[in-house]
Amino acid sequence: MADTNYTRGEMEITDHEGTFSGFMGVSKYGAVTIIVLLMFPILTFAANVAWPTSLLISIILGVILGVALKFKAQWFAGLIGFSVFLGVVIGLLLLLF
Repeated sequence: MADTNYTRGEMEITDHEGTFSGFMGVSKYGAVTIIVLLMFPILTFAANVAWPTSLLISIILGVILGVALKFKAQWFAGLIGFSVFLGVVIGLLLLLF
């Protein structure tokens, strides 16, 4: 049988809180990353928007979602850095082909 010496509210839950906090953080950042990454090709290919415009719209969406969800500064730095990288790669590909 189970031990009957259990007292409600005395269990140490700091590990549980840390795990839940980490899971929620990964879920938020992951969901917004997927939304922003998918917005660029959707606008470019499905909506037939020029690639610089769709890249700018994706950046603006990422900034708006980052501000709304109170993301850290690393989110914005990564967003701008990846956008510059993507713009350079697409520009070089267009020059080469």
